[in-house]
Amino acid sequence: MKDVKHNSDRSIFLDVLRGFTVVLMIIFHFSFDLDYFGFISVDIVHAPFWYFFPRLIVFLFLFAVGIALSLAHRNGIKWKSFGKRLLLLVFWATIISVVTYKFFPENWIYFGTLHAIAVVSVFSLPFLKRPWEALAVGLCLFIPSITFDVTIPWIQLPHSSWDYISPFPWLGASLIGIFAAHKRIYLVDFPRNALVKSLNYLGKHSLFIYLVHQPILFGFLMLIVKLKRA
Repeated sequence: MKDVKHNSDRSIFLDVLRGFTVVLMIIFHFSFDLDYFGFISVDIVHAPFWYFFPRLIVFLFLFAVGIALSLAHRNGIKWKSFGKRLLLLVFWATIISVVTYKFFPENWIYFGTLHAIAVVSVFSLPFLKRPWEALAVGLCLFIPSITFDVTIPWIQLPHSSWDYISPFPWLGASLIGIFAAHKRIYLVDFPRNALVKSLNYLGKHSLFIYLVHQPILFGFLMLIVKLKRA
């Protein structure tokens, strides 16, 4: 198999998965923006499709986190590289909180996707060599949440945030990803066609795309609205 390169923790499966999730994320956010500016009308909160769609995206992102952690630290936790990655996530998560607080104080993001990925990454470390325990805990987090709407309390401010991802139950997605990594899901092969290459590219740059896509989409639609009103 050539999916995991020699002396590298990259996996074509993992990058394609991230790339696919990035595409779904852009579709969701663009739909949200179109609704926000009145170009379309969708019930983002209550419609079944729009309820499950963003949750699928979050699951896939955090599932990928579990796989990535397993690959990066399969020979033992590399604390230096883990620490650098964690600091990078915390830095950008803080920037997102500050920027959204300044421009959208009623819906600012205090614990969104990057915040959750940072915390979930830390909570996942004890399970990296315990795949069956990871699976069991992951299911125990998700099943009560899905079946009975029971979750473990986490930081939650009174206002409605545009992006709120509690580590509980979403830690479960990373733990299931750890289990899947031990089952060598990262060796799943893909044909080397244009679609796979495109998704692979998007996956390799997923953090950058995550950070810039929404300002671009939101800003573009805002510009159109201003031009229409001029």
